[in-house]
Amino acid sequence: MMQLKNYFLIAMPQLDDPLFKQSVVYLCEHNDQGAMGIIINKPSDISVAEVCSRVNFMMAEPRYFSTQSVLAGGPTHLENGFILHPKTQYSFNHSYALDGDLMLSTSIDVLEAIGTEKAPEKFLVALGCASWSPQQLEQEIANNDWLVTKADQAILFDTPYPARWTKATESLGIKMENLMPYNGAC
Repeated sequence: MMQLKNYFLIAMPQLDDPLFKQSVVYLCEHNDQGAMGIIINKPSDISVAEVCSRVNFMMAEPRYFSTQSVLAGGPTHLENGFILHPKTQYSFNHSYALDGDLMLSTSIDVLEAIGTEKAPEKFLVALGCASWSPQQLEQEIANNDWLVTKADQAILFDTPYPARWTKATESLGIKMENLMPYNGAC
C-alpha cells in the first residue's frame, strides 16, 4: 500500500456528499490502521480571532486575524482543534511532525502564540477532521471518488480557500471541467 501522508485528496466532480463536495483534504496520516486528514478549503463562519477570544487569550494584534476563518476540517472529532503550520523555533505541546517542515499541533499553546512573535508564520486552524477506517480510503480512491497528488504548501497556506480545489487539480495538469463525472463505459 502506498502511504499517502502529506498528500492532497481532491474530490472528483461526482462526489456529491455535501461534506466533501469539491473539497481538498490534506492527509496527515495514512497507514494500515486507516487515514486522517483535514479539509483545507471549507471555511466556517468562525474566525481565528473568535476562537482565540473564546479560550480567553489576549492576542498582540487581533486585527491581523480578523479575516482568517477557522476551517471545517471534517465530520469527525468536531470538538477538537487542529493547527497545520510549518516548524517554528519554538516548541508547542502536542505538535507532531508530518513531513519536511510541516507540523500538526493540537494544543492550546499554539493559539496562545497567535499574534505574538512565537506564532508560526503561516497556519491553518480547523475544527474537526476527516478519518477513514482501514482500506476505506483505498476503496474510495478505487471508486474514482478522489484524485491524489503530493501536497503543496503554496496551496495549503497561500491560495485563497475558494481557489484551492481548482489549484490542486491544476497541479496535476487537469482541468475539472474536462473530466467525465462518472467512470465506466459510454
